[in-house]
Amino acid sequence: VDDAGFGTYPSYSGPAEMVARIFKKEDPILWVRVNAFQLESLKSIALRMLRHSPYYMRHPETLTSGVMVAGEVPPFAFVGPVTILVCRDNDGAWSVAEEVQEAAKTGRALAPKAAKDGVVAIREADDALENLVDDS
Repeated sequence: VDDAGFGTYPSYSGPAEMVARIFKKEDPILWVRVNAFQLESLKSIALRMLRHSPYYMRHPETLTSGVMVAGEVPPFAFVGPVTILVCRDNDGAWSVAEEVQEAAKTGRALAPKAAKDGVVAIREADDALENLVDDS
């Protein structure tokens, strides 16, 4: 960040102000250095920087869908019905499975229109696996 904005934006007090806005006044950004997760961390930083820039502060709606980076893995879709098995002892797993199920229903997962309804089922793993055990 340089001092080029001083004349154009009189309320801008310099690079220290931008750094404080991005990193000190908001929750920390989780940095994960594994494949696509690292890219998501970088995108979070870039998106936060853009949201604090004068143009995007006046036009925040242009960032509602986030940012995309060249070479980024695009969203994917299920091609057929999927059953997510959830362990009842895994706190939060059921809610994550419900998020995936909802994304498939609303088309956020880019599932084909005909497959959206009922494409993702959720079952408790113990119940599902119990039916596979041979009682003999």
